[in-house]
Amino acid sequence: MSKFVTTTAIKNADVCEVEYKDTQNQVADHKLNVGWTTRTTLSRLHEAGEISQYQVDNFHKAVRAFFVAAVDYAFKKLPFKEPVLEHSQFIDFQQKMDCDVNDALYFVYRFSHLLPYGDPKEQDKLSDEFLDYQLMEEKDIPRSIWEQAVSRVSEQEVYHRMDKVWAHMATIKSPVTGMPKLPMLSKVAQLILTLPHSNADAERVFSMIVLNKTDTRNALALEGTLSSIMTIKMSGMEPNCFKYEPPAEVVKASKSAASSYNREHAAASNAGSECT
Repeated sequence: MSKFVTTTAIKNADVCEVEYKDTQNQVADHKLNVGWTTRTTLSRLHEAGEISQYQVDNFHKAVRAFFVAAVDYAFKKLPFKEPVLEHSQFIDFQQKMDCDVNDALYFVYRFSHLLPYGDPKEQDKLSDEFLDYQLMEEKDIPRSIWEQAVSRVSEQEVYHRMDKVWAHMATIKSPVTGMPKLPMLSKVAQLILTLPHSNADAERVFSMIVLNKTDTRNALALEGTLSSIMTIKMSGMEPNCFKYEPPAEVVKASKSAASSYNREHAAASNAGSECT
């Protein structure tokens, strides 16, 4: 939107409410963000008389139409109104005052098999924990945790990873009871933080399966060898597999299995030779 809509129009409304199609909220032709190279080329051609003012105006109309279509597409495809995203904002420490316990309860209702807090008494406890969370200040979390949570996008753009912050908050204990201060709320937050942002991981797994279960290895059982192969490859095991040293009992069992295999096949081979 910032390529063709005024900054004022964008700042004064929620992104989904900006009237970007209204020409009153759009910048003048010469301020359209078409890129420096395009802008200078357009000016050079116009000044040289190679293109007319009518063609310049038509170019600007086409640019506006393209930008509007791009924003239309974004609103159609991007999850601006996805309830999971809307209700998960409370895990951001800086946004907690703009949320309430209903945001946490949304996940309790949606993932009841993982968050068994459906009982009214449990929900009252969760509400109390949410209030305690809102009353917390940045200084209540050690500076070392904030430093560990820092993630830099650029020199100017810095944000804090909430998974690091919530990992600490799950360990905070009440000074009165000595029990965890936010046991239920931290479980809700941890569930939210493990939700995948896309299906990229699943697609990578499917690709890995295709590379392992090929036409020449089509008998790999889903619940057997293939599952074992996938578990090993997805585990992110360190060090690398070629540096892995199996435990002594595994080596011993492997040697025993190999010896048994060799004996059985040797016996079968001898029997075949006698028959011949």
